[in-house]
Amino acid sequence: MSSSRGFSVKNGVVFVAVVAALGGAGLRLHAQDKKADQKKNEAGAQAQAEEVQNLVRLADAAMTGQQVPSDFPIQFQNDFLKAQNSRVWVPITLTVDPAKLTSGAVTLYLRVAPRGMTAPAAPAPAAQGKDAKKNDKDKDSKAAGSGPSYPFEDVSFLDLKPTPGQPLRITRGVAVPGGSYDLYIVMRERVAAGGTPKAAVLKQPLEVPNYTTGDFATSSVLLAERVDQLPAPVTPEQQSERPYAFGQQEVIVSPEHKFKKDQELIVLFQIYNPTIADKKFNIEATYTFYQQAPDGEKKFNSTEPQTFTPESMGAAFDPGATEQSIQAGQGIPMKSFPEGNYRLEIKVVDKLANPAKTLTQNVNFTVAP
Repeated sequence: MSSSRGFSVKNGVVFVAVVAALGGAGLRLHAQDKKADQKKNEAGAQAQAEEVQNLVRLADAAMTGQQVPSDFPIQFQNDFLKAQNSRVWVPITLTVDPAKLTSGAVTLYLRVAPRGMTAPAAPAPAAQGKDAKKNDKDKDSKAAGSGPSYPFEDVSFLDLKPTPGQPLRITRGVAVPGGSYDLYIVMRERVAAGGTPKAAVLKQPLEVPNYTTGDFATSSVLLAERVDQLPAPVTPEQQSERPYAFGQQEVIVSPEHKFKKDQELIVLFQIYNPTIADKKFNIEATYTFYQQAPDGEKKFNSTEPQTFTPESMGAAFDPGATEQSIQAGQGIPMKSFPEGNYRLEIKVVDKLANPAKTLTQNVNFTVAP
């Protein structure tokens, strides 16, 4: 395993810094879902607008404490990574049992609201003068209109195609400043006229860390099956749908944290705000594996400490720069791990701090045949 200017695995892939800056006020319709329909079929566009309003009303009802549909369960997972403009990138994974759905044609609406908000946000002031003319030309503004303003809103029209024996998984990315939020997830089937669509609403609290305080911190720990090389970076419009694509690499995370013995467990995370003295820094990360046994937890093994210094990261790397972070991780073959459940403990030590600062992250995973 080598470390030069970031995390490297055997195939030379580098896990680069997150630069996503999506989000903000205003409801966003996914471009690939709406533009063709709006140009070809105004009736279809009207149907989409009505569908969005149906989901918005369900989110409003959930926010005000009313009873909302729960025709199928939605499982939720998320991670936190530093993004641009003092925001945090929150990749989310939604898992649904396809047997619970009548149709794979669903609409997904996401709303991030301040924690404890119990009434829909008031409409934003209507644009006037030049801004109003600009909005008339902006189709996304027409979708949002002068509607309520939330830290993040997003709507997608999806046609899900299940793989036999596998759950349906939807990934999305949310960008918000650090803080306490409630994420409202509304999913509703699109069915033929006269049909009864199934719908589900999930209210998920989000405690988003603030990485701008200067405190020593790490991102979430990602457990990945592989890291794919992309021919080109994803576009801003695609970023929300592919939240684990960073630059020209895409991390294929393992939602269930389950790995086969012939696989490699790829561990990835970022380190923020190390102590810097005379342009020097010294970070050490250790990885210790504990096996879950019927008689208790036992240490299985550990890796050699991973050290991050100016010498190992390269002279051009500046950890004090706002956009920089130290990319850490390991690639561990599973062939020597007996089948069963494990806990990985990662200790990150800032050795230049006085006294030294230590952060500990724990993540569970399973080794299968």
